[in-house]
Amino acid sequence: MLKQVLLPYGVHFPRSFFLHSPPPPSSSSTLPLLRTLRISSFSSIKMAGEEEKQELKFGPYKIHKSEVFYATNLSYAMVNLRPLLPGHVLICPKREVKRFVDLTAEETSDLWLTAQKIGNQLESYHKASSLTFAIQDGPQAGQTVPHVHIHVVPRRGGDFEKNDEIYDAMDEKEKELKEKLDLDKERKDRSFEEMAQEADEYRKLFL
Repeated sequence: MLKQVLLPYGVHFPRSFFLHSPPPPSSSSTLPLLRTLRISSFSSIKMAGEEEKQELKFGPYKIHKSEVFYATNLSYAMVNLRPLLPGHVLICPKREVKRFVDLTAEETSDLWLTAQKIGNQLESYHKASSLTFAIQDGPQAGQTVPHVHIHVVPRRGGDFEKNDEIYDAMDEKEKELKEKLDLDKERKDRSFEEMAQEADEYRKLFL
């Protein structure tokens, strides 16, 4: 299996790197074919399909792949169970990290670059004019799921009577989210099918 290789930024491979050497003289000798190689913004190489096999978690909860619409080597973006406004999504590190301070420098950079990219696309898609980026870092800040996540919310004029009301609303949604995940109650507002459909639409923005 091809292992992940980290390389300094700007390193280029000669064409010969991607070619196989001739197999040894044996009729039973075979070499695995290299499938598509992808070089990320951090110059890491992965075999195509490896990322899809990785199980994504949100704190102690498993996230169904149909709810995820974008991913890098270190971060992923998923639709929200109970969005405050259209386009309200969550950006999370793939590694289960409880507090923002515990992220590595590479994870921190990738998380915010991912949030920037997604925010830009969703603001345009929902014909919004602004964005709210928010992190609730720790229980006293309103965090209920122990996994760092950035709320990205496209904004329009008049969506909240007072702009700061969005943070109170975000606290309430965090509590509701944890209750839903813990108790797996019947969903009355958004079904798995609705969330999967939304994720599929967002996925098309990044093709």
